Amino acid sequence: MLSVADWTSFFGRFHPLLVHLPIGFLMLIALIEVFKMMGKLTISPELIRLALLVSALSATFACVAGYFLSLEGGYNEEMLDEHKWQGIWLAVFTWLAWGAKNEWIAKKIGLNTLLYIPALAFATLLMFVAGHHGGNLTHGETYLTENTPPPFRSWLGMPEKAKDQKVTDIPKIANLNEAVVYQDVIHPIFKQKCEQCHNKSKMKGDLRMDEISLIQKGGKNGVIFKANNVEESEFIKRILLPESDEHHMPPKGKNQISENELSLMKWWVEQGASFDKKVSQLTVNQSIKPILATLGGGMGAVGASTSLVKQDKFDLEEKILSNEVSVIDAGVSEEIKKTGALILPFAQNNNYIEISYINNSKLTDNEAVVVATAPDQTLWLKLSNTQITDKSLIEIAKLKNLTRLHLEKTKITDNGLMELKGLQNLEYLNLIGTQISDAGLKNLTSMKSLKKIYIWQTKATQAGADQLKKSLPNVIIDLGITETQVAEFLKPKLTESKDDVYKQK
Repeated sequence: MLSVADWTSFFGRFHPLLVHLPIGFLMLIALIEVFKMMGKLTISPELIRLALLVSALSATFACVAGYFLSLEGGYNEEMLDEHKWQGIWLAVFTWLAWGAKNEWIAKKIGLNTLLYIPALAFATLLMFVAGHHGGNLTHGETYLTENTPPPFRSWLGMPEKAKDQKVTDIPKIANLNEAVVYQDVIHPIFKQKCEQCHNKSKMKGDLRMDEISLIQKGGKNGVIFKANNVEESEFIKRILLPESDEHHMPPKGKNQISENELSLMKWWVEQGASFDKKVSQLTVNQSIKPILATLGGGMGAVGASTSLVKQDKFDLEEKILSNEVSVIDAGVSEEIKKTGALILPFAQNNNYIEISYINNSKLTDNEAVVVATAPDQTLWLKLSNTQITDKSLIEIAKLKNLTRLHLEKTKITDNGLMELKGLQNLEYLNLIGTQISDAGLKNLTSMKSLKKIYIWQTKATQAGADQLKKSLPNVIIDLGITETQVAEFLKPKLTESKDDVYKQK
């Protein structure tokens, strides 16, 4: 079934190419017949019959390809149905015109040659109607008329066009602290960059992004974001893919997401992807603060009152950001990207970067050595779900300004953590789903900068965490749900089944 679906999808995408043949030929034939009636042109009937045959065949193939394309879904069903039948009747009338123009065929099937002109006229009319609906399906219902000049707008009774605004501009916000993050910051980005393909008329991937409830519902591949988890948020993954990738969003050739817009969307997801919270209710760190400030006309608008805007407590990161660093060498950047890495600017007005392998889970130690080639600029490094082992930690230890390191679900061990002792600016360490044990935690005791450590689904115990706390009293160690906590949870529920317990959890 999957093989069949691949073939139908392959042929279906030839539909836009095939429809141009009947459009061009039918317009040419219609013009020829008009000029013939006016006595301005003489042309061989054989050429007209040949052109009609090509038109009829291409229209038929376009119908088949269009049907295959429609199986991918993501279109307004009512408009799609209209477009489908318009295309079918266009093919039918083109075949009738060809048959009526061919006397031998007309006699064989009992066609009156007088049907030629009416059939050609209907085919030409349907060509315009079907083409218009096809354009609406692809580009939206207002695509054809949205740039209608003012004189024609008034003659046609159309409303006045809104003042021009650059598509990359997000509307200015008078009071940033009181702005609703989704409505005032995120939605304008979605509207400008996403809704063209994900709206009522065109639902690519069965996804609509013009209503909150539909964004939350997601599309045919499920939900598009996961609150508090950028790495597992599908729409962020799609944006981060190379523009040449067929799954990259927005598609190649469309207006792309800017660095600032990406930072804002990642921040929104990290802060819980709320649709009703204000800026003042979220944590605004130093990397996002200047970007927000550009929306309100100045940095003073954000965080003017410390009681309104909470700040991250990663002091070393803020201190490092205040220092200047050179731009990463273009050759070095290119070598890192060749390993499947994404190099993301950390913030405006500095040259620090985040290196992320979110889209390359096959990364190995041999490839990971390149991360050490940007020791000054790399502030965050994300190696989650890759194939790296302790060998890569030797190279990672060279990143002297590294403040956040994601190693979750990698193959590192306790011995590898010894290599990280030299990272004296490291404040965040994620070890979820690794083979780390209490012995490994002991290797972190000299890292006084650590503020947060995540060790869910590891061999580490509460006792090991408590021992580490003695050396690092300010560190927050997150073990997830421990065995002791599970036991306490189960005590009053002993009569319930395991399934019931997990449902309550």
